[in-house]
Amino acid sequence: MKRLKVPGGEMAWWEEGQGTPVVLVHGTPSSSREWRDVARQLTPSYRVLAPDHLGFGDSERPGDWRTYSLPWHVENLRAWFDQLALGPFHLVVHDFGGPIALPLAIAAPEHVLSLTVVQSWQWDLKGPNVDNALMRWLYLSWNFSARMLVKMSWGRRTKLTRELHQSFLSQFPDRASRMGTWGFARSISHEGPWMEEQGKGLGRLADVPALVVWGKADKVVKPEHLSRWRQALPRARVLELEDVGHFPQLEAPDALGTALREHLASVPGRQARGTATPGT
Repeated sequence: MKRLKVPGGEMAWWEEGQGTPVVLVHGTPSSSREWRDVARQLTPSYRVLAPDHLGFGDSERPGDWRTYSLPWHVENLRAWFDQLALGPFHLVVHDFGGPIALPLAIAAPEHVLSLTVVQSWQWDLKGPNVDNALMRWLYLSWNFSARMLVKMSWGRRTKLTRELHQSFLSQFPDRASRMGTWGFARSISHEGPWMEEQGKGLGRLADVPALVVWGKADKVVKPEHLSRWRQALPRARVLELEDVGHFPQLEAPDALGTALREHLASVPGRQARGTATPGT
């Protein structure tokens, strides 16, 4: 893993391959490792980079859950882009990776060669308010996000084996390591209006070649959100995966990898119109 300093702490990422950059942005409760199987299909032709958000994976994990907010994550990712100076790149987002990376893409769409959205959103999810003492205990003491939400959102195509589920649980072994997952849960309760405001800019991505990949068996981020993507990006290609839940990159990596390769290969001539970092 490579590391660099961003405003909130030290951010880790891995990268493999050479060529045009492809940036894979993870969600919760996970880390950059969720992309490994898909990345193997891309690295022969592309430079694949996958950062860990602060609070996840090998990145620093600030110990106060009050630190975590979506604008904070956005600024940390912006600093990561600033320092790497990638130039034009392909962007792939999953889950909360969307609300973190998409504001940067909206701010500078001319630098995004293509966009792939996997089980994500850029609007108010209108979920229940979970910011209470019981849910805080469940997230921080019982590892609720990895223990329960993964099970609830998993599909039927690939079995969630004990070993596979443990790969989620082991990333958050104690209370101190779970602050990021609780931060994201609180974002659903408190930052819906912020996400909605950011989503008003999605029209700026209308000319960016887009692919939306959706697991139809996801019981957490439900199909109505795919309908919103069809409205927000009407020219996007849509791939619906039967019996796949919230984690297509783990449940159907071959299907997602094939779709990504085809999507990226279909836009080789798109050029950025400048050299600034997204969001600057």
